[in-house]
Amino acid sequence: MPVLVQLTAAGQGGVRDFLDCLRQAWAAEGTHTEVLVFSEALAGEASLAHRLAQLAGQGPCTLLLHYSGYGFHPRGICQWLVREVEGAKLALGPRLRLVTMFHELFASGPPWRSAFWLGGVQAGIAARLALASDAVSTNSQHHARWLQQKVRPGTAVQVRPVFSTIGEPLVVTALASRRPQLLVFGAASTRSRALSKLPHHAETLRAQGITEVLEAGSGAAVPGHYAALRHRHVGQLEAHMLRQLLASSMYALIDYPSVHLGKSSVFAAYAAHGCVVLNTAGPGPDADGLRVGVHHHVLGQPDRGWPAEPQAMADAARQWYAQHPIAMQVRDFARLCSLPLRPEEPNG
Repeated sequence: MPVLVQLTAAGQGGVRDFLDCLRQAWAAEGTHTEVLVFSEALAGEASLAHRLAQLAGQGPCTLLLHYSGYGFHPRGICQWLVREVEGAKLALGPRLRLVTMFHELFASGPPWRSAFWLGGVQAGIAARLALASDAVSTNSQHHARWLQQKVRPGTAVQVRPVFSTIGEPLVVTALASRRPQLLVFGAASTRSRALSKLPHHAETLRAQGITEVLEAGSGAAVPGHYAALRHRHVGQLEAHMLRQLLASSMYALIDYPSVHLGKSSVFAAYAAHGCVVLNTAGPGPDADGLRVGVHHHVLGQPDRGWPAEPQAMADAARQWYAQHPIAMQVRDFARLCSLPLRPEEPNG
């Protein structure tokens, strides 16, 4: 059996949470995963090829690269990573299987943002990594269509919306048994985008019985005036406590373009826990099987109004999520990485 190495950038966040979910699930199945935190400075001390050879000896090795350009370089310009990966492929030859999980591809933006000028270079980096890969996975159809044009002929490109990195509930409570509160969690920047727009929707929310906004996450509370809505910051919570809070909340808040919702682990957690997701991002094209007005509600669209059947919307989101839960994706990645699988237990 090949040595399995998951490579990631330094730091915490959604990518590291995703990696840890896979590592823990595989460990429960008896498969050990080496985690290699890598940077340009560490590459200067010892190459990727050298580090992988130390871990695998003369045997086979599978490298699962968790790629997000801004994790490996402040501007997403990580040519050094491509050189290291290509060097490892050359040094280890057929003993190395490279599987790349593209959590992100490249950035874009208006001319006054650096992403506008650097997006082309970032795209070139992603394309070289895709070409070097023996298999590829990503979290949105939008990404997958681009990657299909960059990989070698016959290379598998797997697309799965991201799973909930805080876990999944065994039982989902009906909305009628929950508090009419609005929960937002995630990184400070994620929370800030959504919370900064809430004052524009306070009247609408209060009309639906929502009077309190709960903010969960590390760091200080997002400052701001929330009109007539109470705002309470509960700080960073352990996963089981966050699951309990989700299970007791009718509504959950996000600010994420519709076309990219499938790659949000925050949205995945909301959907898995049966909350009604309220989105403060402007309307955009539907993608990845998600539909505005069916799986989530975009605030500020007068033509849509409030969801007529909130429970139906929460159920639809949960059913969408149930098509790609953690257990399924753990097996999907095991196949891409050529890991042995235990027989699946029959349903019922």
